[in-house]
Amino acid sequence: MDPKRRFSAAADDYHKHRPSYPAALVDWLLQEASVPEGGRIADVGCGTGIATRLLAARGRELVGVDPNPEMLAFARGAGGGPRYVQGEAAATGLPAASFDLVTAAQALHWIAFPEFAAEARRILKPTGFAAAFWNLRARGAFLDEYESLLRAQSPEYSRVPRAGDAIEAIRASPDVAALREAEFGNSQELDREGFFGRAHSSSYVVHGLGDRDAFDAALAALFERHQRKGRVTLRYRCVAFLMRLAPGGAAMEP
Repeated sequence: MDPKRRFSAAADDYHKHRPSYPAALVDWLLQEASVPEGGRIADVGCGTGIATRLLAARGRELVGVDPNPEMLAFARGAGGGPRYVQGEAAATGLPAASFDLVTAAQALHWIAFPEFAAEARRILKPTGFAAAFWNLRARGAFLDEYESLLRAQSPEYSRVPRAGDAIEAIRASPDVAALREAEFGNSQELDREGFFGRAHSSSYVVHGLGDRDAFDAALAALFERHQRKGRVTLRYRCVAFLMRLAPGGAAMEP
């Protein structure tokens, strides 16, 4: 399936049930990248605009870019200040040398890193930075069981691109001149409906299940085993990478 359309069927659940990002992450990005009040940020692969709105709320001018019209419809409907355009990470259509920061939130594993770096370099100001960050599920009895359920019920789960591969590509890339890393705690408290919505916001669930009824029955049993007062907590490690890109694609010393 074309990656640009993978989330069309999941857009509603994605908008309603995906986790946000911790305030400490936003603080770190804006401070470390020295993005001034009113500075310009391009959020590529913005999806339904979760990170885009967070950054816009800090007094920056945001443009969200995504190839998927269904996801963008939810982003636009949520308001919050950003402007949105349909485009790709490798071809945003945005003006050159215009942005203080280019971000990819929960998206860079779907994008070839050299293409992301080339386009980010084109649209960034000479002093600008690129950033990527992900909410990664933490370890624990509940989420380990959830991981096992996904592996058992969705043959596609083990085949989709992984954040870990994108992270290694960042660390190894000659396009990255200097790299800063950080990690922040994050969590979601979800009732039964929210937990189901969170599961079905994933493309490997929407498109990869062999038997949806069996998956939903196992998901319900998992929820009942771990719920407390009708809610479960999904804990995440929010990992972030801030990059100074090498000019012209040639690596230089930090």
